[in-house]
Amino acid sequence: MTMPAPPSPVHWRLNPEVYRLIGMRCKDCGHITYPRRKVCPKCGSFNTENHKLSKKGTVHTYCINYVLPPEIEPPAPIAIVDLEGGGKFQGLFTEVAKPEDVKIGAKVELVLRKILTSRGIAMYGYKVRLVEEG
Repeated sequence: MTMPAPPSPVHWRLNPEVYRLIGMRCKDCGHITYPRRKVCPKCGSFNTENHKLSKKGTVHTYCINYVLPPEIEPPAPIAIVDLEGGGKFQGLFTEVAKPEDVKIGAKVELVLRKILTSRGIAMYGYKVRLVEEG
């Protein structure tokens, strides 16, 4: 059985969630969610709107993953980030010399990077990068 081809770059460019970091904000309770949903996970309201997320935040929690798909070289820190202005983002770190450099509360930013290549098609998305404080 053959695997279907991954979505083309045009497919991802037309998806506002991926490249423009568009999440959802509940008009009733104010909860911000990423990725977007039709129903607020906090209060159950259908009264939602698109919400542009910040690309800056702090590490809420993280883990260092040693068992990964062949395209991603271990060890790979993966974090859940509290974004400025609300919302959370989960992603792989990039440009980390040592996984031990990642700490809860560290300042980070989201940067567009190649995630992997599948069947000759490069797939891009946001990764998490530590920000130098000072």
